[in-house]
Amino acid sequence: MQTIETSVKELLSEVSDEEIVTLKPSSFRFWKTYDGIRMNAQKVIAEIFYEIETLKKSNLNVTKFSIVGYSLGGLISRYLIGLLEEMGFFKHVQPIFFTTFATPHVGVEFFKKNIFDATANLLGKYVFGMTGQELFLSDSECMLREMADPSKCFYRGLQRFQKHILLANVKNDRTVAFFTSYITEYSPYENWETIRIKYLKNLPEVGIGKTRVRPKFVDLTRSCVLSQEDATTFLGNVQEETTWLRSNKVIKVLVVVGFAMVVIPLWFPIALSTSLFVSVYSIFKIKLISPPKVNRHWIRVRDSVFGTLPVDTEDAQMGEHNRSERIKLSKQESFKGDTSKLTQKVVDNMMYAEERLSGHNASVQEEDPQDPQDDKDSQDLSDELGFFGKNKEVKIDLQDNDNVIKEHTDILTTSDYLKFPLFDPKHKLSMNEDKKYIIENLNKLEWVKIPVYLDCWNAHDAIVSRRGSKTGAATILLWCSVLRNHIRESSTKAATS
Repeated sequence: MQTIETSVKELLSEVSDEEIVTLKPSSFRFWKTYDGIRMNAQKVIAEIFYEIETLKKSNLNVTKFSIVGYSLGGLISRYLIGLLEEMGFFKHVQPIFFTTFATPHVGVEFFKKNIFDATANLLGKYVFGMTGQELFLSDSECMLREMADPSKCFYRGLQRFQKHILLANVKNDRTVAFFTSYITEYSPYENWETIRIKYLKNLPEVGIGKTRVRPKFVDLTRSCVLSQEDATTFLGNVQEETTWLRSNKVIKVLVVVGFAMVVIPLWFPIALSTSLFVSVYSIFKIKLISPPKVNRHWIRVRDSVFGTLPVDTEDAQMGEHNRSERIKLSKQESFKGDTSKLTQKVVDNMMYAEERLSGHNASVQEEDPQDPQDDKDSQDLSDELGFFGKNKEVKIDLQDNDNVIKEHTDILTTSDYLKFPLFDPKHKLSMNEDKKYIIENLNKLEWVKIPVYLDCWNAHDAIVSRRGSKTGAATILLWCSVLRNHIRESSTKAATS
């Protein structure tokens, strides 16, 4: 979450008079993601409370609260919001932004009628512990349905946020499918070789090091299925992040075939058996270990931070300890011993190989050439942000970013799918009633929905610029403009009221 965190600090401080403090929870690293959404949400709340108390000791009062959830983190975020709502947290702290990046809001399911998808649907609920059962909607409580129930605290808490934003990969995300991250019944990208992707018009360039890229916000009102005649001549253009390996079809096929024949047979059994072991361990662990007593902790926070009592000494010490641990963990990102990540990557790569060998090409028509006046010289890009390494400064025209978001607000906030040519009834998935219930209720909220196309091996990583993806970083910077514009609008309303 480094790129998101730094972007928020750099870009929002300019439009806000308040100090912006960020927290990257570390309590669910490694195998703890198998422990279920509830347990992880409680752990994150404990971290939030400790941090609030530590800030109070430094004479900083928390008055507003926003949350960004990546992948499973989006579901953990929605659950902890419900717990905070139930405690009365939002009577003292104002909820502002809720954002998810590639989050499976509707759960996980594979819809193709083949052996792989059938096997994945069968095994998925068993290989990721309690979390796997929840994601495949096979847990006894059907937690994801409960979290979408308007009468429950999870939904009521989510309603309180001023802005709901989601970003969803349209392709190359083999961890979280488009339908579930976009909260829709449609899956229009199966016949990828016949689809022409269009991006929002006039997206400003960002200079990242020596590379100039545009954010990849997809315009669903212009993206369409090609005619048979156009499809035969459709070659597509590569994006800035498209590697030589991906653009060379012969090499790409050889790599995929080699991977399918050598790597998968060796690594998949190891990853699967390890994940099964950790799943069994996790199920027993959550029955034996008590979760953090967040309700008791909240009483101490309410009475001290938002009351008149002094901050509990032990809580303050724990808050400082947690800060030190997070600093240590941030320096250990190269550690590869997390079997949950190993399993995810093996499944990702298997699905990638299956997709390539079945003939789904990843060609895409790049956006139409911009008008000459839209081509900014590098000297016109201002506000350098040096957070991608010593030699990778960011050059961005913040005003252009903010303006283009205003220009396309209607497209990004529309719930009228009839305006989307790709959302044809034949692309509607056959879902059970629970998933339909989740989609219907979550879509009653006002969302800024941002579909993203990143032409890279793993868009699930790239959408948060997890490995330094330049295109992913440009997308994050433009997302920040949604936040910046809202802060400005709120400030203007407050000044005139």
